[in-house]
Amino acid sequence: MRAPDQPTRQAPDATTKLVAAAVIATIAFWAYTQTLLPGVDLGDTGGFQAAVLWPAVSARQAYPLYYGLAKPFVAALSLAHPARGLNLFSAVWGAIAIGLLTWVVADIAASVLAGMAAGLLFAFSFTFWTQAIIAEVYTLHLAIVGCCLAALLAYAARPNRWRLALFFAIYAGGFGNHLSMIVLLVPFAAFLFAATPRARDLLRPAVIIMAIVIAVAGALQYTPNFLSVWSALDAPASVGERLASFWFDTTKADWREEMVFGIGGAKVAERLAMWFWDARQQFGIAGLLVAIVGAGRIWWISRPWAIGLWLAYAFTTAFAFTYNVGDSHVFFLPSHYFTAIFLGIAAASDADRYRRAIKPPPAANGDESSGRNRHPDRGAGPSWSGVLAVALIAYAGWRAWDTWPAVDRHNDHRAETLVANVTRGADESHAVIATDMDWQAENALLYSSRWEQTNVAWVRLAEVLPHFPFFVDDNHAIDRDVILTANAATDVTATYGSLYALEPVDMPSSLAAVVAAIPRGAPYVLTRLKPTADNPLDVVDYSQAVAALSNNRITAPATTLYEVIAGLNGDAPALHQTANRPFRMSSAIAGDRFDIRMESWLPDDTFRRAGFGQVIRGHTQVMIVERGVSLVWFSASAAPRVAYAAGLYAPQPRFRILRATLHFARDGRPEGRPLRLSGDGRSESRSLDLAEQGPDDWPLHLLLER
Repeated sequence: MRAPDQPTRQAPDATTKLVAAAVIATIAFWAYTQTLLPGVDLGDTGGFQAAVLWPAVSARQAYPLYYGLAKPFVAALSLAHPARGLNLFSAVWGAIAIGLLTWVVADIAASVLAGMAAGLLFAFSFTFWTQAIIAEVYTLHLAIVGCCLAALLAYAARPNRWRLALFFAIYAGGFGNHLSMIVLLVPFAAFLFAATPRARDLLRPAVIIMAIVIAVAGALQYTPNFLSVWSALDAPASVGERLASFWFDTTKADWREEMVFGIGGAKVAERLAMWFWDARQQFGIAGLLVAIVGAGRIWWISRPWAIGLWLAYAFTTAFAFTYNVGDSHVFFLPSHYFTAIFLGIAAASDADRYRRAIKPPPAANGDESSGRNRHPDRGAGPSWSGVLAVALIAYAGWRAWDTWPAVDRHNDHRAETLVANVTRGADESHAVIATDMDWQAENALLYSSRWEQTNVAWVRLAEVLPHFPFFVDDNHAIDRDVILTANAATDVTATYGSLYALEPVDMPSSLAAVVAAIPRGAPYVLTRLKPTADNPLDVVDYSQAVAALSNNRITAPATTLYEVIAGLNGDAPALHQTANRPFRMSSAIAGDRFDIRMESWLPDDTFRRAGFGQVIRGHTQVMIVERGVSLVWFSASAAPRVAYAAGLYAPQPRFRILRATLHFARDGRPEGRPLRLSGDGRSESRSLDLAEQGPDDWPLHLLLER
């Protein structure tokens, strides 16, 4: 029993929580806008940016709520260049998600400071920050999760059917943004049963029918996607087949079925190490220890919330843990969200001096409002709770300062540069580009051709390869060149042999040639992260480059996943680090302090929007590290210059099909020495002599002409 003279501490009122949430959301939004990606990006981001204002809809474009909210937002900002507008859309929802998190924790913990600490720590966690500054669906997803938690708070305070319907509506609507909302079904259901005075009331027919009706209404968001399948020219004949086709594309069943629960027993230990490293990347060891305390204290604050939050963390973590995909780090975001909640609850106001009931008592007079799960009066808590909350806020500030240069992309124009290299000098009046590119780069090209370089004509090589000779003939007939990207040129040569003479349009310099042009004594940092199979490392070129940089102290690549070499060009390296696990280290080079961070887990991570690491000079990012080779060096003016090899951003050669080639082929005379690509994409000089071939070896269209 509380002593009569001991002061009471009430739960913060709604106005106080609202102000705190608004302040933290504003701080987060400011940070996101300062580090926002200015334009297009590779991968899904480029795909979202290309599609947001495009009138066509497909079943594969399975984010109707995301597009439905983003389209008017982006259209109001810019019809011509939607990329930045869609990036800003993510920042807005990221700030809203942070505000809702602050509100929820402040209410559960009965402490505004605890809510502010949780909001700030999650706002400046590495992965969430990287997603809040690019066009992606995850900030909206977590904002919807926050709305669900706020609705559950309202329901627990006053259980009634209207508040239950509100929660159902928010939860069902969330499936229009991301289907992973299904992972939270069991945690949310468990909370409802624990927080409802008479749990059997949730099983009444009226409640079940209400839930089904709301679920169906939520599914109607996908109507345009379904209609795109139904009305397609190649739509299946039967209704069942059309439904199956819609489900296949909407759920990405062709690849998800191999990735959900796709981690074999042999990889469990590796995955555990990745999971712990990823969690530490977000909050640090200190933050994780405090979160464990909060996960324990929630039981003494509210049994329903303990059950719901524990299950939510367990289910979201298990899903991400077993999801065998190249960017699994983003699927850990919901578990980081619940970790942040536990962090705030660790600083809950006098949490050890009270214990809420598992369920509020049933209403005595039939009024549902009397069964409220109130914050009871409680004694003045021990001072350490407030001190811990303030310490967590200070810790969040330090982590924000430390993380800022690693996530800052306000000056990142690499995707635009990549597209410009592919399309340089090739407007639709003079050339058409046939591509065979990585899907990530192709999405950036798609965006650029729709919204920025609308005069560029390009086509995927796979779409024209079966009738490629006719495609070439038709374009040459209208005086238009046919230009091939590197992989496309290799595919054409593999399919049609020496039929086409390929003239190099541009041949990028090798890594060794780039290094040879760096002034002696210039500071540099070179990283090598194990390339993907699609972008093999030229070992000879790399060895020549590092030998020149290191004055022959290093003459071959290490066998480890990570390698860093840094120093002054032509001198012995000041730093040479190799490892099979991500690391962070600092080194002084030419009087400047360099911080080198490996922010990825190899070889599992195959794409990361913010890069696989960073090189930071002082407190300024000078290079985003990618898989393959990344090199930054500094000119006499101290301006950084960056080059990539064996990776997505590595410059690629292009080739033009000579217009005389078909003439030579038809005549059957060896006139000229066209360029032919070998299997590894390198060029060889070889005479074209169809006269040496019999008619059985000639392409069909040449036989028809004869």
